[in-house]
Amino acid sequence: MLRPLLALVVVTLFSGCNWAEDRTKRVLNKGGELAGSAATEVIEGVTTGVERSWDVRVELSPELAGRGLAVGKTTLEADSTGRYNRIVVYLSAAQEFTDTLTAIAMDQNALEMGRTRVPVSRGADSGDHILIQFQQYTDLERKSRVVLR
Repeated sequence: MLRPLLALVVVTLFSGCNWAEDRTKRVLNKGGELAGSAATEVIEGVTTGVERSWDVRVELSPELAGRGLAVGKTTLEADSTGRYNRIVVYLSAAQEFTDTLTAIAMDQNALEMGRTRVPVSRGADSGDHILIQFQQYTDLERKSRVVLR
């Protein structure tokens, strides 16, 4: 009589443990999913904030805008020494355009810190990327801007 009762208690305990173990795993997995999702959102937010704070604005002179040019996405790049003195600019043209642009880099206090010239040739209703490479010691700082004229 004692043995069947003991066997019943052992079976009940094991099945209860499995249920508790499965339930615990499900709760932990759900919590892990939520934590992972929250961590991803935080990382994306931090990345976006850093990108915005290190954003370099590229502006066209009124004359170039009047000649049908427009600036699209820009990407800042470092050269082989680690200085951020290269910027890739998507430049579109509403009408045919062939000229040499002057790019002037300015810091956040509107002080000039670099200047270079870039030949550009675009057909009507076209667009492509141009690489603007400033001098070796030009380091485009956060909140700086580049004026194309």
